[in-house]
Amino acid sequence: MTDESLEIVRGIYCRTLRLDPDLLAGLAEFATSDTEFDFTDAYPDGPVVRGVDGVRRIAANWPWDALHFDPERFFDVGEERVLVFVRATATGVGSGVPVERRTAHECTFSDGRLARFKVYSDREQALEVAGLRE
Repeated sequence: MTDESLEIVRGIYCRTLRLDPDLLAGLAEFATSDTEFDFTDAYPDGPVVRGVDGVRRIAANWPWDALHFDPERFFDVGEERVLVFVRATATGVGSGVPVERRTAHECTFSDGRLARFKVYSDREQALEVAGLRE
């Protein structure tokens, strides 16, 4: 399953992605209504939501416009986990101020389906949790 999980994630992140519809449509191909999306590390009031529709609900209130994700590096963590270093860019909805942030997305699969998606604000922490200290 390792190669399959890595190829699924590479396929989702094969180009610069907008949060919606590009990224969420890619995730929806492999997610279920029970897929856990964990934003607790990346955002002060970040919730844990279920399913792509849960992500759409919380993203509707995020203060960013033109949110894009550029994959920078992929890590094959284990049998069903993949870590992606991501460069996120956006502009503030009210201010128009450009923002750039480098984060990590951890994707965990079960039976070929996305079971969990976690965002890490600190890449070093993501590597440590994944057991991949550089």
